[in-house]
Amino acid sequence: MKVGDIPSGSFDSIIDVQGVSVGNVDIDSDGLCSGLTAVNPYPSEIKDRICHIGRWSLDNGGSTSGLGVSEDFGIFSSPIVLAPAPSFGRVYEGMIQHGIQRDGGLSTNNGWPPIIMSLNDGVWNDAQRIYENINEDHLKMVLSKISDEKIYQGNFGIGRSLRAFGLRGGIGTASRALPDYTVGVLVAINGGLVGDLRIGGSKIPFQGFEYQKSPQEFCIVVATDAPLLPIQLRSLAERAGLGAARCALWNSFTRQAQVIAFSTSQKRDKENSTISEFGSIQNDTLFSLYTATVDSVESAVLSGLLAAQSLDINGRKLQALRLSENP
Repeated sequence: MKVGDIPSGSFDSIIDVQGVSVGNVDIDSDGLCSGLTAVNPYPSEIKDRICHIGRWSLDNGGSTSGLGVSEDFGIFSSPIVLAPAPSFGRVYEGMIQHGIQRDGGLSTNNGWPPIIMSLNDGVWNDAQRIYENINEDHLKMVLSKISDEKIYQGNFGIGRSLRAFGLRGGIGTASRALPDYTVGVLVAINGGLVGDLRIGGSKIPFQGFEYQKSPQEFCIVVATDAPLLPIQLRSLAERAGLGAARCALWNSFTRQAQVIAFSTSQKRDKENSTISEFGSIQNDTLFSLYTATVDSVESAVLSGLLAAQSLDINGRKLQALRLSENP
């Protein structure tokens, strides 16, 4: 099902934005069904890197780190890690160790501040087990598995234990390619009311769902190669929230949500000079980027749900989305 009129990138994924890569690690030990997901905004061989950043949040956006400092400066240089809430502290510690080992120190040009977005996946997982079993080694694994060639959708990484629309949730990704720039998104699909999924304004009929309310919270990462300023990226993040609302992931009962948008354009060469010129985007192009972001979020939610698999664990069952043959 095609969402919108803008063509997708070659992978229809956030990795269509040049330099962006994604890693996932599944953690299925001691009765857990969980994992970590990492989005890296720059190739690993780049040492000194700066990317502009903007964000939108609902009701403070849940447990996050690094966004206050990043917003103050309008820049960041850390991988973005999506993690279960009880593992937040250990993942943060692992990010500090990663930054020190990689760069020999921490600065806004080299791995500081660590950016972590957390979600509550306690429906399936006991919080104590998450805290005891997810550690710095898992962070090293997810950062070492980062790839710009593989597309992960459905129940990988943080998507192992998410629920949405009374179904099994997961992670979804999509992209849109404009004539000069690309927009890509990764969505942690978590929330949405039972039977309320909508694509293109139409309710999607499907078979099989549970009636217990899902946790109403979600996270989105938006990447673009357009040379946007932080204030423009903040507007881009807001439009991602609009995409979540259009497919009903964001609804009246959503407790919290967090969207990060970043631009890969501002990299530094060997002479430490900026490659791209910023503030040169015209309004027509900016509005097209907004539309591309909204369409990408809708598309990512649908593709992530379709890629999810039914779950039967810890005495609980959850169906995956299967579209009805007769809408």
